[in-house]
Amino acid sequence: MPLVIIALMFTSVLPGCNEELPPVQAEELVIPSSMRSDKVFNKIASTDPPIENWPFFQGGWTANHIDQCCMPQGAFEEQFIDAFSAAFSELLYVKRNGERAGFRPYTIVSDITILKYEDTESAERSFINISETQELRDSTYRGITLNTLTYCDDPKMWDEDSMPCYLIHSGPFVIYFFGREDVAKDILDRIIVTFGV
Repeated sequence: MPLVIIALMFTSVLPGCNEELPPVQAEELVIPSSMRSDKVFNKIASTDPPIENWPFFQGGWTANHIDQCCMPQGAFEEQFIDAFSAAFSELLYVKRNGERAGFRPYTIVSDITILKYEDTESAERSFINISETQELRDSTYRGITLNTLTYCDDPKMWDEDSMPCYLIHSGPFVIYFFGREDVAKDILDRIIVTFGV
């Protein structure tokens, strides 16, 4: 009995837990072209409440040192400048409504990669090729045009059989992420809150 009471008390003290947030909406995303991919990530991750992450679950790379394992399938290397990738732990991910994604420290609930290209046209070509290679579908979410699919990966690693995948293009940036449905939608909302106009 005391264990149940402790668990309920722990859940109840999470800031903003179960608060309903107004839906986010935008006509387009505008990411300043002067930003680097790691700064785009930091801006998204710092929306309230900020996302914490293990340092070994994230990293960046440049055109001189392309990390093939983190590049989305179909991404172009031509005119590529830099990228940043991060995987989110269930324990450390706090959704916008204040609810923790879960309590397992090494269970990954989402993965994001942000690619920056020399210009908008190069990013758009990469966006189109990723979409075609992975057979993503055109979609709209809260006013933003993006491409989606249901991604299937190793369920032993992800604790899920399938999960949504999102691909967004804005100026010289391509943002590719997938994960558990509630967390992936939360990341999508964070992107819209951060860069939506």
